Amino acid sequence: MPHPIIRRIIGRVRHAGNSLRFFAGYFVIWLRKVGFLFLFKKYKNKMIKRFQNLFRDQKQQRLFLLLCLATLFNFVLVGYRLHYMAFDFSKIQSFRDLLDHRGYATFLFLIWNLFLAWVPYFIALIMDRTYEKTKSKGLLGFLFVAWLLFFPNAPYILTDLLHLKSRHPIPHWYDLMMIVSFAWTGLMLGYLSLFEVQRFLTKKFSARLGMGIAVGSILLCSFGIYLGRFLRWNTWDVLFRPHLLIGDIFEVVFNPFAYTGTLGIAVILACFLLIGYFILNTLISDS
Repeated sequence: MPHPIIRRIIGRVRHAGNSLRFFAGYFVIWLRKVGFLFLFKKYKNKMIKRFQNLFRDQKQQRLFLLLCLATLFNFVLVGYRLHYMAFDFSKIQSFRDLLDHRGYATFLFLIWNLFLAWVPYFIALIMDRTYEKTKSKGLLGFLFVAWLLFFPNAPYILTDLLHLKSRHPIPHWYDLMMIVSFAWTGLMLGYLSLFEVQRFLTKKFSARLGMGIAVGSILLCSFGIYLGRFLRWNTWDVLFRPHLLIGDIFEVVFNPFAYTGTLGIAVILACFLLIGYFILNTLISDS
């Protein structure tokens, strides 16, 4: 056993070392904050200008920010639901864990579906600017096909209402409003991306072509939602399993009466989306 005086000296040295590390760490954090604030003040106007240049006008920018707000609100709804059901957040350590726990009990799959709904909107936003810079019809065609493939993911969230049922201890009305909120955000993302594409086609070609492509895209979108909901195909299968996907499409097209129990959703969705499109299109035209 060391002498009590030696133990006391060792204790004071350790205490001084811990204090030094604490203040050194605090000083480093303070320097980082000061450096961040300095850089933010220095480049704030430049960053804001670059952000504004991403959009055609202030209206497009405001719509983007409102969609971001709606998305954040949806995330809060899911987060509060998980907190209410005492979900162990320590289980989520990676993106793979998030995929493993995205089942109907947690409703985390809604976040993934909403992410996919943002993809066609982003593609539609960059389509005009990309074509103006490159003048490449090949790149334009690639962007349009990519947009068309991802477009059904936006209104697809409407069909997630099929998962609605009582799940103790979550109130039934809470799950209803949460799914409706996600579905509404996805639907707005879809419509706004559609109007961006229609506007671009109208400007570059003709109004008749823009309208025709918009209506045709809605019809294809409704059929795509049917393929995703009931035949369980997704956008990635176009790349990884195209032969099987095409086989199922031909089977449904040439033998539709074998799928009357589920194929009707494509017809109803097409009518629903078309009516909503014409209503919004009329409002936009009037404004």
